[in-house]
Amino acid sequence: MKRFIFLLALSVAAIVSTRAQDPYEGQAVVFHLASGDSLLHDMIMSGLQPCLMDGEIVWRVDGARTYHVKNVESITLPTPEQSLASAREALIKLYNALDGDHWDNNTNWCTDKPLDEWHGVETWGRPYVAYLNLQYNKLKGKIPAGVLTQLGPTGCFNLSENSISGSLSELKWNLDIEQFQAFRNELTGELPEEIFHYPFFALMNVFDNKMTGKIPASIVNLMDEKGRLEIYGNDFSGEVPEAILNHPRFNLMWYLIVPQSGHLVVPAIPGYRLEVTDLSGNKFNTTDIYKENQYTLVFDYQSARGDFTSKLMKAYETYKKKGFEVLGMTPAYAEELNEYLRLNNISWLNLDPDSFVDAIGRYYVDFNFINLVDQNGNVVFSSIMDENGKLEDTWGSSTREWMVFDVLAEKFGNIDYTPYTSADYSHDGEVMTLQKATVGKGVDIVFVGNCFVDKDMGPGGFYERKMKEAMEQFFAYEPYTSLRNRFNVYAVMAVSPNKELYEGTKQAIMSDADAFSYAQKIPTLIPNRPLRVNVIYNSYNAGGRSITFMFDDHSYLAYMYDGVSRVLNHEGGGHGVGRLYDEYVEQAGSTATQQITDYYEQMWKDYGRGANIDMHADVTQTRWARLAADSRYAGEGLGAYEGSGTVAYGIYRPTRNSMMRYNDIPFNAPSREAIYKYVMQESEGPGWTYDYETFVEFDEKGRAEFAASQSINAPQMRTEDADGHQTSIDVTEGTEMRQRSLPPVAVQGTWQDALKHPRKISYSK
Repeated sequence: MKRFIFLLALSVAAIVSTRAQDPYEGQAVVFHLASGDSLLHDMIMSGLQPCLMDGEIVWRVDGARTYHVKNVESITLPTPEQSLASAREALIKLYNALDGDHWDNNTNWCTDKPLDEWHGVETWGRPYVAYLNLQYNKLKGKIPAGVLTQLGPTGCFNLSENSISGSLSELKWNLDIEQFQAFRNELTGELPEEIFHYPFFALMNVFDNKMTGKIPASIVNLMDEKGRLEIYGNDFSGEVPEAILNHPRFNLMWYLIVPQSGHLVVPAIPGYRLEVTDLSGNKFNTTDIYKENQYTLVFDYQSARGDFTSKLMKAYETYKKKGFEVLGMTPAYAEELNEYLRLNNISWLNLDPDSFVDAIGRYYVDFNFINLVDQNGNVVFSSIMDENGKLEDTWGSSTREWMVFDVLAEKFGNIDYTPYTSADYSHDGEVMTLQKATVGKGVDIVFVGNCFVDKDMGPGGFYERKMKEAMEQFFAYEPYTSLRNRFNVYAVMAVSPNKELYEGTKQAIMSDADAFSYAQKIPTLIPNRPLRVNVIYNSYNAGGRSITFMFDDHSYLAYMYDGVSRVLNHEGGGHGVGRLYDEYVEQAGSTATQQITDYYEQMWKDYGRGANIDMHADVTQTRWARLAADSRYAGEGLGAYEGSGTVAYGIYRPTRNSMMRYNDIPFNAPSREAIYKYVMQESEGPGWTYDYETFVEFDEKGRAEFAASQSINAPQMRTEDADGHQTSIDVTEGTEMRQRSLPPVAVQGTWQDALKHPRKISYSK
């Protein structure tokens, strides 16, 4: 009898396999279980194999892990039409349950349009919903228990940053689920343990919710090299299972699991255990570093708020001989980091950025991770959580890292952190003319330094070298390289009382009025012209994310907290002179509201801001339509790529990447055209008129430079088709690339108004 049943199962498997070859790819298979539940599987994911296990016929599904479907009473094979009808019905249920009428974007929902045209729905050619992305869309309410399986064997869900409530453990799940993201919601209840055993499940991201219960040991299935797991910021309690603590990647992932609301029993936390390379190319093991010192401070340059590094330098100088070491790391910008270390005589150990990315890059979260590790390799202080395991810092919202100096004082003794104070202000306000225009009527650009002290001043001194370096960086990319002879470039010496940026210190520029006042000291500024000021900080990311303030008279004030880097080109050259907007996405899943699009349209109409963004998905209707249709620009891949103006949906950019997206390649053609227009208008005067063919001829070097940059294009956070739409997801990627600058701020009035109503500088991550 068992043999007969087994042969019957093989016959069913053959039928399933045959149906999977249909032109309509993605045959759904439904297992009806004795419990009354159902499991769905898509034959395109993997085959099915019936087998005997303990005298029972079970169905084997092979994926990242093998899964056996047990207690199967029957199997059905819905037609594509049935699958689509079920998915449509499920989407409507979801819409009604989650307050769809009030979503930011509900385009085509509950209509007879193809499901691929409903906002956030992707079928990828299959007769069901393959991917549902409704992140940051004002969803509110509970997900109906069976709706996710009714959608079909959906692989990926992203419902993050909404107001979804209810318990995940009460939901029904399909067998083929690969990813579930619902971070920053209001979810309660326990984690659904069984889902972590499913054959393809590789990503669970539910941080910052209100979930409770014990952490299931089965999450170890997402701790391997192919998985991704983020469950911090909930209220899980009890002990962390031994299987998790003993996992070889727990030292890389603990901060994605352990920091909760304070009710989880905090285990011994291991410091990073890595085989890595320092900036000089020397290989070392972090465990050896821990053993050789009483305490080792591990920190990320990009996450330390204020001038944490300057204070740490003084601590290191004092405590080094007592057994204190520092391990600095950053995932990018080795050249700039090396320069910063050299100029400040920093001798502690630093990871090579490539080595950092290879070792922990895929686990990297933009925490402010400052960890103090003892000789046994255990973390004794972390800025991420307090001693009870309560999450203290998420996405740069805390300043707990400064407490480490109190901890160090307890272990090594107190230090006087009183910073060096300038005594000689004789050079303050001195003007350096770095370049005069040789063509046209001139365009004024001003550089002013902040956090430079009296020892940095004087002819040929450090201050002068940095200002000249900033000028060279400003003109490093087209069209500025070819327009350089049209600029007057000045630098004004600004002596700060202190170079450090922490509580109690003072700098030369502490408000926008201070910056403009220094620029005013230049006697040869062209009257009645915009005042364009670039403030260069003497630091490596000391103040947070750089930012530009755009005034109504086309003046601007750009703060470069990185010092001299490509961020200067983005801020001063892009936002400042070019009046361009950002092409990156600040909030993954966000949609442009009518208010946002109206604002951008008004800025374009009134001030000519935003030549590089558009609200049209059809490239022939965009602001760069003429350039896109010109075969001479074919090498730039001009199109309408969704995700720009800091939002993910509803605003489009001209190219996949550019200086206004990730700062790592030159300006794209629409940006170069805008910069060219504004510089020529001011340089030549009111009589100048724009001619397209003249620009195209001028832009030959710009086209060549942009084309050459494509080989070093930034890694795409999504795989995109020709229209820029997402077609697949890589579970090893993050949600968004961390930006080194903030969106620009439009300021009503002129730079003279800023002198009357000073705005204090604030530092933000």
